[in-house]
Amino acid sequence: MAKAKDMQWLPSGGVLVVAIGAGLVAAILINVYINVVRSEYEAGAKTVLQMAEAVEKDTPLQPRHLKTVMLPKPFIAAMKQAVDVKDKDAMILGKRAPRPMYAGEFLFYPDFLGGPKELLTDIPQGFSLVTIPIGSEAGGSQLQPGSFVSIYGEFNVGGDPRRPDVQVLAVIENVRVKLVGGLAQVDVKDRSYNEISILVRQALVPPLLQIQRAMGSRSRFTIVQVPRPETATEVVINRQVLDLVEKGKSPAPGLVPGG
Repeated sequence: MAKAKDMQWLPSGGVLVVAIGAGLVAAILINVYINVVRSEYEAGAKTVLQMAEAVEKDTPLQPRHLKTVMLPKPFIAAMKQAVDVKDKDAMILGKRAPRPMYAGEFLFYPDFLGGPKELLTDIPQGFSLVTIPIGSEAGGSQLQPGSFVSIYGEFNVGGDPRRPDVQVLAVIENVRVKLVGGLAQVDVKDRSYNEISILVRQALVPPLLQIQRAMGSRSRFTIVQVPRPETATEVVINRQVLDLVEKGKSPAPGLVPGG
C-alpha cells in the first residue's frame, strides 16, 4: 500500500491519454501555422539573383558565380530592378561583370541592359524635360527610353457643353521618350509605369502644362509607339488641341465627365 501511495503523482491512464492528445494537437496546429506562413511568404515572393562569389570587372559570369535568393513581398517594390532568376540564361550568363562585384551583391537590370546610360543632366540648352501621365498599360512591356511615341488625349470638340462630342486627338506626334517612370533604363517585363518624360523646347512647356490641367487630375494620356522618323522633325503641339484649350470650353477639354 505504501508503494501505491508513493506513485499518486502519476496521472491516471485517461488523463495521460488526454495530455498526449493535446500535445499532438498543439504540434499539428504549429505545423499548420508554419506551413501557412511559409506558403503566404512564397506566394508573394520573387526569386532574384545574387553574386555567390566576388569577381573582377569584365569577368564572364558563369553559373558558379551566381545564387538565388527569395525576396519577401514587402521588399519587391523597392527591389523591382533586381534581376529575376528567369532571366539568368538570357541576360546574365556569359555577360561580363560591369564592375568589380562582391559576394552577396544583388544583380540589377540596368547593369546588364544594352545601350547608353542617359543622365537627367543630358538636357540640351533651350529644352526642358516634361513628365506626361499615361495609363499603366500604355506602351506595353516594349516601351523603353529611346522609343518614339505619339501622345493622344480625349477632348470635347462639340459646341454644346450639355452634349459633349468627345474625340481622341493627337497632342504630340513622333516624340522620343527620354525616361520611363523616371528611369533611363527599365526592366523590359515591368508594365506598371504610369508616366513618361519627353524633351521639348521650352516654349512648348506652358501649353503642355495647360493641356494637362485642362484634362483634369484623373485623366491620363494614351501613347502609341511609332517607328523612328526617317528624318528629324521638330516636335509641335496639335493646333486643334491648343485651340480647344484656349477657348476654355465647358466642361473642360479632355473631359469625359467623371473621367
